[in-house]
Amino acid sequence: MKNKPLKITVLTDTHYYSLRSGSSGKAYETASAKSQKLLAESGEVLSSAFEQFASDKESEILLISGDVTNNGELTAHEEFIGMLRALKEKGKKVFVITATHDFRKNGETDAYDGDITVKTPTATRDMLWDMYKEFGPDQAISVHRQSMSYIVQLCEGIRLFALNDDSNLSGKSGFSDECFEWISAQAEKARSEGQFVIAMTHHPLIAPCPIYEIIGKCDMLGDYDKRLPALADLGIQFVLTGHTHIHNISASQSERGNVIYDICTGTPIGYPGVIRQLYIDKENNIVKASTDYVNEPDNFASEGIKLKDVFENQLIGTIRGMIEAAGKDIDKLAQMATAISIKPKVIYKFGWIIKPVFKLLNSLKVGTVAKWIRKETGLTPADYSDIQDKKVIDIITELVLNLYGGESKYPPETPTYKVTIGFLNIIDSILETLHIDLKKILKVVPDAASLVEPLLYNGKIDSYEAELRIFPYVEEGVSGEKLVFEKKAPTVRKSRKGPFIIIAAILLLLAFLPLWILIILIAFLHNRIKFADKLK
Repeated sequence: MKNKPLKITVLTDTHYYSLRSGSSGKAYETASAKSQKLLAESGEVLSSAFEQFASDKESEILLISGDVTNNGELTAHEEFIGMLRALKEKGKKVFVITATHDFRKNGETDAYDGDITVKTPTATRDMLWDMYKEFGPDQAISVHRQSMSYIVQLCEGIRLFALNDDSNLSGKSGFSDECFEWISAQAEKARSEGQFVIAMTHHPLIAPCPIYEIIGKCDMLGDYDKRLPALADLGIQFVLTGHTHIHNISASQSERGNVIYDICTGTPIGYPGVIRQLYIDKENNIVKASTDYVNEPDNFASEGIKLKDVFENQLIGTIRGMIEAAGKDIDKLAQMATAISIKPKVIYKFGWIIKPVFKLLNSLKVGTVAKWIRKETGLTPADYSDIQDKKVIDIITELVLNLYGGESKYPPETPTYKVTIGFLNIIDSILETLHIDLKKILKVVPDAASLVEPLLYNGKIDSYEAELRIFPYVEEGVSGEKLVFEKKAPTVRKSRKGPFIIIAAILLLLAFLPLWILIILIAFLHNRIKFADKLK
């Protein structure tokens, strides 16, 4: 008799915010302005998401992979647990792991009272196991208490590894060596018993795009470069992650030939506002991933407000605020950049360099750039007439939306793709002329075009609807088949302008060398003096 495919609902980064922490006044508005999430409305949005799940007769299982609260507020935990219990009362099964936003070491975090930021009590890490014990650990067939990880049997033949990665005991997220020994033993046991394993953890194992691996490397699973192939060779082929708030599906292959998927889900209370569904079909060796948008809460719907538009405006406001600040106010940028995993110290160190660039970007139009790159793109003014008056910062904003949304809005045949890649090909031509190896510097990709292209177009696995093949397990010493993704033919020519631009730049530099040195020296010293305390 064939087993029926198992449908699982997946949420992550719910970041529930209690209104008792304050939802109005200058202090709250300042905090909300640098967040991509809807804080005050999180309860309404999550209630709508939970109602969608509750009304789904095909799915009885909900997995939540960490950062369940905003910053670990005790009031938020209390209210959120009440929502989870309501789902259980409706006959649903809920399995939860917590993560780094769910506790504070000192037991307090910010709350807001009018114009004042005050303190409110939070959970500490040692409290979380007992608080969420009824949502997984109580049903576990094996637990690793120190890491707060557990394993449950979801149904016959399918086992969930719920792996809490909030500490590897060495100052990073991830798994300690002792915890990984437990994971390894349990994975080998599951494989010997013919169990299909699906795992969930919080931090990503595979960067959703090259840029994230550069700016967000510290926000990935600790020792991910080591743990990723090790998990694949344990036969753990599907790992559900979050943390990035990016909706993405990526795949990797170990040297032995074992495939592993990182299925990262966006937050339901920020752009794009999603719920992921998985259909595990062991009989046909397929896992189908699909995506639903969170329905509008009643008060949104009654006013005709589209939730996705609200999320988009919230994120765009954050991005635009950062771009404007990058050209005007480094202090403001340093505070806002934490929303995209960039540490303030990085901004204080290099802000003076990017400031003039962003001043230019705030006024530069796409049509101007398109004229510079006609040879690379082959575009005529008629081809890009629809976007010629768009500001470059609008394109940058859309690329960030694409990053979080996991969308492929600009395939290679579109003018936006061609203009963007054409411009980056000029930069690559300059780097090549100077014998600058971007791969050696960034350790990620060989050129600027490869760095940005995934934000325009995802040519690998669709982030929203995908059929993911369950690959056969490859034993040591046996050759596995290669994981291959089809590539589209290039639509933009390589640039040869690098030498000419460099010659022109050298002539300008030599002509005004004393002035350039003076300007750079003054800017550098001014930055070091102005932000001396913050650079320590």
